[in-house]
Formats: sequence, C-alpha cells, structure tokens
Amino acid sequence: MMERSRIASLMLITGLTILGLLLLGCRGEQKPEKKVEEEQKPPAKAKVVTLEPAGYAKAITGRVTYTGPEADAKVIFVATKLEDKGDCPKEVPGQGWYVDESQDKKGVRYAVVYVRAATGYRMPPLDKLERTEKDPEFVELRQPSCQFEPRVLLLPPTSKLRVWNDSDKGHKPIDHDANISGLQPMRLGPGKNGELDVPPDDREPRTVTCGIHSGFMRAYIWKFSHPYAAITDKDGQYRIPHVLVPKEGKLELWVWHEMLGKSKKVQDLTLKPGEEVKVDITLP
Repeated sequence: MMERSRIASLMLITGLTILGLLLLGCRGEQKPEKKVEEEQKPPAKAKVVTLEPAGYAKAITGRVTYTGPEADAKVIFVATKLEDKGDCPKEVPGQGWYVDESQDKKGVRYAVVYVRAATGYRMPPLDKLERTEKDPEFVELRQPSCQFEPRVLLLPPTSKLRVWNDSDKGHKPIDHDANISGLQPMRLGPGKNGELDVPPDDREPRTVTCGIHSGFMRAYIWKFSHPYAAITDKDGQYRIPHVLVPKEGKLELWVWHEMLGKSKKVQDLTLKPGEEVKVDITLP
C-alpha cells in the first residue's frame, strides 16, 4: 500500500510539474504577440509650424555669376529638323548659362533665386502676407522663331499664364512632360493664344515643350505659393522685395538653373524689418 501511495504521489508531482511548464510556455508565447502590436503602431508625425510675420525686410538683392570653365559657359545651339522646320531658323538656342550678354561674360541669366521655409516650418497662407504690389492678371509666354520667350518665366502667385503662337503654323506649346502634371496639352493655331491657371509648386519648375518641335523647343515656368522669388536679368542681377521676417523659425535662400538640374541651397537667412540684404551667388 505504501508503495502504491508513493507511486501515486510521484505521478501527481510529475503531472503538476508538466502542467506548470505548459502554462509557462503559453505565457511565453504571448510576449512576442504584444511586441508585434507595439511595432505596428504608426510613428508620430513631425510637427510643422507656420511662420508668423514680425515685419518685412526691404529686399534681398545680389548677383549670380558663373565660375566654371569658360568652354562650358557658352549656350548650346540646337539644329532644327528640316521636316519640322517651317519658319524656323537653321538652329535655335538650347541649354546654357546665358552669360554672353553680361558685361564681364560671367553674369548668369535665367537663374531663379527664391526663399524657402527651413525644415519644420512652412510659409503662411498668401492672404496672411503683406503685399506691396498687385499681381498682373496674366503673364505671357511667346513663341517667335521656333523658340519660347522668355526661356524661364516666373508666374506671380495669383497670375494666370497666357501662351501665344507667333508662328505661321500650329503649335502645341504645353506638351506631355514629367513636369507638366495636372496641365492639359494645348493646341494653338497661328496667331492664337490660350490661357492656363497653373497650380503653384514650390519644389521645381514645370517644363514647357512644343508637340511639333519637341526636339528643339523648351522653356520653364515656375509659380510659387508665395511672392519671394526672382529671375536674374542678362547681367545676373536679382531682387526680391518686401520679404517676410518671421517672429520665430528660419528662412533659407535657394537657387535653381536649368544647367544645375535641381535647386541648390545658398545659405540660411538673417533678416531684419526694413533692412536690405545682399547675397551674391556663384554657380555651379
């Protein structure tokens, strides 16, 4: 009898031990599930602060100059195709720094210099900014001699684009292009014009091409959501007037040119109300 009791006790202890191990195993398997749930939580979004005006600087001015090899400074002229030529000359100007018309052959034309809010900040809505001038209703893009003029066009925030066909044959000035998202192609007869309300894009300009002369007609249009941008003239000079001075936060100065391919940060800005800041820029 005692032997049977001892065996029964051992069996009971063994059974309890196995049950305890099984329970521990079950609890152990639940831990990874909790960890998975924690990993599936979406990351917190970074807060973006809207800048508030503390005043306005008089202007940001300066000159953009080319400092690369002289051999690379010239504009590349593109031959026109005979089957597409129509009233086109034998060749038209293409990519280049457009420095030839400057006094010292160093001033870069068609560079876009603009202000950008630093990371973590954004510009105020347009109706919260003080404006000293009213935007024109339309800004025009012409097409004489199988080329767009101007080559780079800056659209004020509330202006529309008017495109003219100055040729003796039909043109399609806004063609399918990676940078033309949201715009429909437009076909214009000789002497006709068309109007476009271009959405703003603070990241990059839109490329303009001709559907008939796509091999040698190209231009760029850029419309920002704010007025703090300028295009350099034939001597490389630019001027951005009446620039927001933020109460808190930072602004940056950037430059774009077709020869760069993308925008380039120039420097952080330190502005004071009523003062004029001069920033000269060298490219590339």
